[in-house]
Amino acid sequence: MPSLILTCDTSKVTVESKHIIVEKRDENGKTASKTHVPIFDIERVLIIGRPYVTIPTLQRIVKKGIPINFITTHGKWIGAMTSNDNMDAIRRIKQYEFYSDKKKNLELSRNLIYAKLMNSRRVLQRLAANRKESQIDIQKSTCDILESLANQALNASSIKALRGIEGIAASKYFERLSDFFPKEIPFTVRTRRPPKDEANALLSWTYAILYGEIETAIRAQGLDPCIGFMHKTSHGTPALALDLMETLRGPVCDLLVLSLLNHHTFKKEDFRLDSKSRGVFLKQESQRKFFMNYETAMSRKFCLTKNSDHVDFRQIIRKQIFTILHYLEGGEDESFFLLP
Repeated sequence: MPSLILTCDTSKVTVESKHIIVEKRDENGKTASKTHVPIFDIERVLIIGRPYVTIPTLQRIVKKGIPINFITTHGKWIGAMTSNDNMDAIRRIKQYEFYSDKKKNLELSRNLIYAKLMNSRRVLQRLAANRKESQIDIQKSTCDILESLANQALNASSIKALRGIEGIAASKYFERLSDFFPKEIPFTVRTRRPPKDEANALLSWTYAILYGEIETAIRAQGLDPCIGFMHKTSHGTPALALDLMETLRGPVCDLLVLSLLNHHTFKKEDFRLDSKSRGVFLKQESQRKFFMNYETAMSRKFCLTKNSDHVDFRQIIRKQIFTILHYLEGGEDESFFLLP
């Protein structure tokens, strides 16, 4: 069990010897089940909403070096609880120095956005191939545009220009991506804070869950998740975590969302309209179904190149952080993840 997911149907979570005890409620609010989870089987914990977790339980988890992420039932990331095992201040000093070097910052950001746009292009190619898409001209046109923009990104003269290229590419990408959503849950335009329809609700939820994993992985390597390169550094903005999400949004989140919707794993009844925010969100009772599929997607093995070792997306997250470390240590020609 790499991930322990605690949701609002969890009535109580305690620790006993080497196990986490998870009690679940039934529809009447009474304890329906009790599960003993060995602590050594857990790699990360995600707490959604406000399940009752005792302080000794939280302390035991953190002492074991297991990161805990907190997220609201609406999919808003709150924060993380991690151990202090990695206190590599030298890495953070190098990160701050690199951030202040505009030339190095731009070079890293160019390569990052190049990888994002090429991955977006590859996602569209895969989707078209799976559907045996007949609209060849439309597919080729969008992919050609994304490839051209990716090459422009490598020669961008400034971060501002790079953001402009990325914005144009995102518009073209989502315009084409909308063709692959099912008719009963269509996608027309990207909306967030709050998401206005089911497609956006599932996209935002998936982005938030992946973001949490990336943020805690950054902290585990002694880096500051708020000091990024492509995204603006401002109060409350986890810029580095958002930077490293860019190359994975399409390959992980978008492909997973389309798979869940097109295979009817999620239907309209899995979502609810919040009367206060007027946003659409994933129902709490449907979240467990999501995580079963998310874990499968994150742990599925694949090869980056022919005859290379098999990897999964959690290894890719770590590899991308090592790419950042390589840049900080003066390395050159380091590339970010490219979807095969």
